[in-house]
This record gives sequence, structure tokens and C-alpha cells, in this order.
Amino acid sequence: MIAYLSGEIGWEFVSQILVQNPSACYAHAINLAEVYYVFMRRGGIQAAENAIEDLRDAGVIPREDFDAELWKEAASIKATYPLALPDGFCIALAKRIGGTVLTTDHREMDTLVPLNIVPIAFIR
Repeated sequence: MIAYLSGEIGWEFVSQILVQNPSACYAHAINLAEVYYVFMRRGGIQAAENAIEDLRDAGVIPREDFDAELWKEAASIKATYPLALPDGFCIALAKRIGGTVLTTDHREMDTLVPLNIVPIAFIR
């Protein structure tokens, strides 16, 4: 989402997914919080608010699931694999809804691809 909003390499891929994808695109609130704080650091509260609004306008649907089953799954993923906790929530949500994780993070996600926990697509 940050690459998309910042016009970084791979943003076009995300844009195509958002425009051409016949199914919905979801983001967990924990991942949206990550976007929010990145843009707040870069440009203040208004930049953060604009970033979230731009994602919603692009069709990203916030998910606020935070039941014990989901947060325990996210924590278990974090405990088992070397990745950030927000990535654990992203993967746990993708498992729950049968989705695909879009990411730029080869460092953390490359090792998960062959495990087939969830489909993972790299935007660059």
C-alpha cells in the first residue's frame, strides 16, 4: 500500500489489481495503522488521513477482525517465522478470507512462498 501511495516501483501492479480485480481487496486495520504512521511521519496527520482516504477511494476495504482466533494466528505466524507482527496479521487475514498477500518484502516473505501458507505475490 505504501509503494502504491508513494508511486514507488511496483505501484502500477497494485493499481491494476485494484482496478481490474473482480474480487474485493482487503487490508487489516493493523496494516492500515502501519500506512498511517508512515505517512504521518512523512507529512503529518493530514498526509496520513489522505493516505487512508486514497486507499479507500481505490477500493481497499478495511477489515477490523480482532477476535482471539485471528490474533492468535497472527502471533503464531510471527513466533514461527522471522517477520513483523503486521505481516502476521496480513497473512492471518489472507488465510481467513482465502486471499493473496501483495507485498514488496522479499526479505521476510520469500521463505514463506514455498510453504504455501497463503498465496503471496510480489509487486516488484
